[in-house]
Amino acid sequence: MERQEQLAVGRRLLGHIDGRSTDLADELFRNRTVNYSCHTRAAAERDRLFRDLPIFMGLGTRLAKPGDYLTEDVAGVPVLMTRGADGEVRAFANICRHRGAPVAEGCGNARAFVCPYHGWTYDSAGRLLGTTDKVGFAGLDLASHGLVRLPAAEKHGMMFVRPKPVAAGESATIDVDAHLGIMAPDLAALDLASFPLHSADRVAPRINWKFAIDTFLEGYHIPHLHRKTIAPYFVGNCGTFDAVGLHGRMCVARTSIESVRALAEGERNYRPHVISIYQLFPNALLIWQVDHVEIWRAFPGRDDPSRCDVEMTIYKPADSTRPDAYWEKNRDIAIRTVMEEDFPLGERMQVGFESGATEEVIYGRNEPSLVHFHSSIRNALGVVA
Repeated sequence: MERQEQLAVGRRLLGHIDGRSTDLADELFRNRTVNYSCHTRAAAERDRLFRDLPIFMGLGTRLAKPGDYLTEDVAGVPVLMTRGADGEVRAFANICRHRGAPVAEGCGNARAFVCPYHGWTYDSAGRLLGTTDKVGFAGLDLASHGLVRLPAAEKHGMMFVRPKPVAAGESATIDVDAHLGIMAPDLAALDLASFPLHSADRVAPRINWKFAIDTFLEGYHIPHLHRKTIAPYFVGNCGTFDAVGLHGRMCVARTSIESVRALAEGERNYRPHVISIYQLFPNALLIWQVDHVEIWRAFPGRDDPSRCDVEMTIYKPADSTRPDAYWEKNRDIAIRTVMEEDFPLGERMQVGFESGATEEVIYGRNEPSLVHFHSSIRNALGVVA
């Protein structure tokens, strides 16, 4: 974040530490447990949240050079993102225009994409270059049978896609600044384009996708669930929260923040002592982890509201001289904390919700990020509960 904002957040955190307090929501929030298991609700979320809105796809350094590509299932839509020869990031439905097979798998670098079914070939701009059996497809207009374009954009070192085909007369570019609102300068200040990808891990816990996001949106649980792992390093149940449209930013203090008290205000640097969690609606968390960037993204299961796919990526500074073993240690800590403590408990909570024994959960005023996230979901869906 920018210098003045960093100082303001640091002062707020120290004030909360002194007052044994935290930022508060306006009131308690009640959420129906059926929202984590209802098929009708899940279908509405896929259509309204994962088709109509821009989805954060990671940092632009994931497609570092022309020809780089990645593929992903975004809530049932097969997506192919490429960096063209002109350096532009584009997105397409990963569906061959002949018989519908995916034209690419995984990630890598390619000059062209060849459908494995019948050999139709497309370039990185989605153009159909040619078909096999020229006689059988004589008269086919290649120009009108390229890959279906999806709106996409790269800005502030971040990539976005809207998994819904570009409509007639619609721009193929997403207005990222309009989507991020006043959070855009905050994210731009992180210089995300200077963080190359270190690792990518994907898991499929038996929890609703919202559970995966909920995990990161309050520090209330840290002294309890994580008392033997990360709790000694953080000030529990203490943080700031700022809503930005549907998005939000939660900041929590490391215990090391006490070291800045000996310095004059103008000399203080809170950045090494504050973890900033940017909730990018609907399904992503960009976490500023002092010396690297950690990103978690959750996607709903295609047919089962009680399952999701979760990706965790770590991006390290391009100018870092630390050995890979250091970044692997950070990766291991992140994975073990979430996979051995948060998600296993979440799976038991999911079973409890599905039992129908309780009708609602309650978010306290001390959990403003959770309150905002679920309020944003309601607003985006146009529902009241």
